[in-house]
Amino acid sequence: MDNKKKGLNLRLVIPVLTIVISLVFIIVGITQYGFWTNQPTPGFFPIIIAVCLLASSIGAFIQVAKDKDSAPVKYNFNELLVMLGALGIILGTLVIGLPISCLVYVLLWLKLMEHAPWKVVIIIELIIAAIIFGVFTAWLQIRFPWGLLGDVLGL
Repeated sequence: MDNKKKGLNLRLVIPVLTIVISLVFIIVGITQYGFWTNQPTPGFFPIIIAVCLLASSIGAFIQVAKDKDSAPVKYNFNELLVMLGALGIILGTLVIGLPISCLVYVLLWLKLMEHAPWKVVIIIELIIAAIIFGVFTAWLQIRFPWGLLGDVLGL
């Protein structure tokens, strides 16, 4: 029996989407936020991350395109939960802001998926909050989106 695949390889969809997303971030970062003017500008880190995403996406695309003998795509329920979590962070960012939605995501993941004890959850949440607010907000002066909550509180 012939083992050739016909039609669209579904494994190519994600690398193509991430290539497009990375190109958008690179173009918007360079044209609207800049890269470097005597010091890093607001577009510096997003552009670096987008270039890394572009390189890995091209590599994934080439790898998947060369693979002719793979089994059909099967998704695990836990993989879908990660995607739903990412969607939750995006929607949460619109309402309660990015830092709080990330903290809520980690809290829910640790309690519901990992069944971690409260002591561990609180310690991890405090460490993440210190990194978000101490390193990114205070030290690097990155302005996170605060969503509707930020609009109400004037953040």
